Amino acid sequence: MPHKRVDGRLKVTGAAQYAADFAANGLTYGFVVSSTIAAGRIVSIDSSAALALPGVLHVLTYQNCP
Repeated sequence: MPHKRVDGRLKVTGAAQYAADFAANGLTYGFVVSSTIAAGRIVSIDSSAALALPGVLHVLTYQNCP
């Protein structure tokens, strides 16, 4: 037996609101930076330049993340 979706009409007409539609203060975003080298070996990572940028909270690498 089908169930009635209370938000069905809003979703199919594009009028539904989702969590991303609401503003929230103090959000933290993460970005993944992939290697530009197809095969290689990491010799060292210097994240000091990234950490010096305003708004950067932390840089995760294989050295500080399990």
